[in-house]
Amino acid sequence: MFEDWIKEKQTATDHDIEKDFQIPVNTLKKWRLDKDTDSPMHFRLGDKILYPRAAFVEWFLKHTKNKKAQVVPIGSNRTKANISEK
Repeated sequence: MFEDWIKEKQTATDHDIEKDFQIPVNTLKKWRLDKDTDSPMHFRLGDKILYPRAAFVEWFLKHTKNKKAQVVPIGSNRTKANISEK
């Protein structure tokens, strides 16, 4: 499922993860700083935070393994004219 993403490079920055997994950089930072949170494996190289891609995917799948349902759009077909109809 994520094989191509893992093969792309050995590590990913927090911005790569934000772009590809829609996890905000601030959320990743909050998880890193909270010792009680099961955060993804990471390390600091200078002023960058790097995540080993294979370890991140393993962590991500562990946290999403019970969420196998199809994604359903929340949008509605209602318009302003028929908003009060059920």
